[in-house]
Amino acid sequence: MRRVSKLLFVSSCSVVVSAASAAAQTCESVAAIALPHATVTAAQSITSGSFTPPGSTMALTGLPPFCRVAVTSTPTSDSIIKLEVWIPLGAGWNGKYQQLGCGGFCGSIGYGGLATAVQRGYASAATDDGSQALGSGSFALGHPEKIVDFGYRALKETTDKAKAVIAAFTGQPPHHSYFAGCSDGGREALMEAQRYPEDFDGIIVGAPANAWTHLFAGFIWNEQALLKDPASYIPSSLLPVLSNAALAQCSKQDPNVAGDLFLMDPSRCNFDPASVQCNAGQDPSTCLTAAQVATARKIYAGPMDPVTGASIFPGYEPGTESDATNWPLWITGAAPGAGFQQFFGNGFYANFVFHNPSWDFRTFNFTTDLALADNGVGQIVNSMAGAIRRLHP
Repeated sequence: MRRVSKLLFVSSCSVVVSAASAAAQTCESVAAIALPHATVTAAQSITSGSFTPPGSTMALTGLPPFCRVAVTSTPTSDSIIKLEVWIPLGAGWNGKYQQLGCGGFCGSIGYGGLATAVQRGYASAATDDGSQALGSGSFALGHPEKIVDFGYRALKETTDKAKAVIAAFTGQPPHHSYFAGCSDGGREALMEAQRYPEDFDGIIVGAPANAWTHLFAGFIWNEQALLKDPASYIPSSLLPVLSNAALAQCSKQDPNVAGDLFLMDPSRCNFDPASVQCNAGQDPSTCLTAAQVATARKIYAGPMDPVTGASIFPGYEPGTESDATNWPLWITGAAPGAGFQQFFGNGFYANFVFHNPSWDFRTFNFTTDLALADNGVGQIVNSMAGAIRRLHP
């Protein structure tokens, strides 16, 4: 990538350096630095090799000596953004900064990621994205500013405050900065690239859940299919029926190694769940009912606009239905309505979109309600810009 103009590069650095022209004498003295609309709530040297995060009884061990700085930022009257900055002491710092993404609805600081970063010599920061709801989407209900915090503002607040803290403690800004995140953290990674490309030299995007409105509409689609009526639900005990049949049919055409228990290219598997529909007198533990076959077809197909027939989000490819981390955990759950998809889909649309904790997923309209989400909160939380500007070199 080409270097941005020297003027832009120097001016952005000078802003950080001006916040702290000299290194703090101790980690504890960082508590006195002034930050815009933010307060340092803790500044402590951790030299024992272990740290027990607030609210936890399990210590993180094997840690190098580091300076721990906790900050609370309040850019609006309805914002409470908590973040932590960990900086290896002395020669332990490699001069680089790594900011960590957060998963799901966030709601807590990723201390494990901070520990890994300082063990590798990085100064690092993580945030709760402006939520203290411990993973629930309820924080967004009636709080539009908190939605903005979650969508992107907490990311920028964390970047700016962390770099200022690092400069205050060490006397210099990091010479390279990176962002890394997976799932919602991947959404955040793309958000950083699209909104704040000058802030990082490199960005790692893992499994990005960047199309929130469409991804979660897909979750609602699957929930409607599974819970249309009691006969539509597919219990986990029947998922091997689907996966075994898909593997038996498609492994013959799949360029895999003989004996592999997975498909190398599931997209080539044109599996029809009707092939495992129960015949008269068949053991019901070895087949699916007609209603369950209809459910499986909808899940494989993915959500579609009922007016235009256009795809809203991709469906699920066959072959891993019975994998414990796939359909049993996310789609079907251990019981009707207990899958992770139901938790996230309902949590998002009830709290972020409709602002109604009693919202019923059965009422979702895949034309008008999706458009409402796309044109409203989607402009805040989706990271789907058509172009990504070049990063800071």
